[in-house]
Amino acid sequence: MKVTVDANVLFACLIKDSTTRKLFFNPALSLFAPEFIVDELIQHILEVQEKSGLPEKELHHLILKVFGQLTLVPDRDLKPFLPAAASLIKDPKDWLYLSCALQEDTIIWSNDNDFGQQKRVKIATTKELIALVGSL
Repeated sequence: MKVTVDANVLFACLIKDSTTRKLFFNPALSLFAPEFIVDELIQHILEVQEKSGLPEKELHHLILKVFGQLTLVPDRDLKPFLPAAASLIKDPKDWLYLSCALQEDTIIWSNDNDFGQQKRVKIATTKELIALVGSL
């Protein structure tokens, strides 16, 4: 199953060894994200490190492992989809994620209610994605 991951799901995966992290490494999922997700992680890295409680070296190793699961789609490749995304949802920070889903023909894995404003791309929360994928 092809899935576009939003930043909050990525952060949850890094912060806690949880269902989200197990699902992130589920071989039934092909995970995508716009390159912009790297910028969002950089902006919030201190918060992620503090909340995770992991030593810097361990967090760095986890980040590399997690990004090894993601196919990063160049933001420039998503530009043709931005007008459609902007017409579907209000938050400009979500436009690249929606554009990624449109380009790669994926669902979006998000626990953010903002994506629910539109009906073009299927949205799945962590709980819903578990139900779609089956047992971990």
